[in-house]
Amino acid sequence: METKTQVYRVRGSWEGALVGGRGVIENERGTFQTEFSVPKSFGGPGGMTNPEEIFLASACACYLVTLAMIAEKMKLPVKNLTCTAEGTVIPDEQDGYHFREITLRPHIEMDVEGNGDSAQYEDLIARAVALAEQRCIISRAVKGTVHYEVQHTVAAAG
Repeated sequence: METKTQVYRVRGSWEGALVGGRGVIENERGTFQTEFSVPKSFGGPGGMTNPEEIFLASACACYLVTLAMIAEKMKLPVKNLTCTAEGTVIPDEQDGYHFREITLRPHIEMDVEGNGDSAQYEDLIARAVALAEQRCIISRAVKGTVHYEVQHTVAAAG
């Protein structure tokens, strides 16, 4: 693993008024680009993604990559990983808003054909899930400011 400092850049732009406007965010390599707007729940037009969803997508993607890396190192027979992320945004005392909690729900599909059932891996899976939460860059960034919870499920490939 590379140990030097990593720098990532995105570029954003906004066009129009706050309520009727829209933005575009993209990474510098050009492999990611999406339009965004103010969410309908905050008086925006809706119909596009919003910064809150982009943030949750980052948390979900980071957790999945971290969990996949750990599962591979632990030699777990994972066939497929999926995850949903849910964030609760609440108003704060200064008339702003913040994430109160983020819940990640990873689902691990085990490829256990001929190797018994997924229950035999229960302890290792629980350890992998906990390690991924500890090592995920996004979860570490929000730790202490947001209640961050992981609730996993496991199933045998079918």
